Amino acid sequence: MAPKMITHVVLLRFPAITPQARIRELTEPFLRLPERIPGLVAVSVGPNTSPEGLDAGYRHGLIMRFVTAADRDVYLTHPAHVAVAAPLVAALERGTDDVVVFDMETD
Repeated sequence: MAPKMITHVVLLRFPAITPQARIRELTEPFLRLPERIPGLVAVSVGPNTSPEGLDAGYRHGLIMRFVTAADRDVYLTHPAHVAVAAPLVAALERGTDDVVVFDMETD
């Protein structure tokens, strides 16, 4: 049986006053990471578009797909990831904002 891929979901709760341009500035650099990190095969970023109203204030997200859990583990400390994550983490530490990370095995 082939190993399962890993889907890495990051949900972001920015302060309501955060301009959309700033959110794009913080999240869009993740789109270039597959070019720099082996095993990271896809990245999606964007705002929540669900009509259900169940977002609990997490209005933006990132989704990454990794070939294996080992590839995900390399990504977590890879210098390219650290470089794009640092400004995002710093922006989220300033207020009542938050981040949730959820990984799951997928086909």
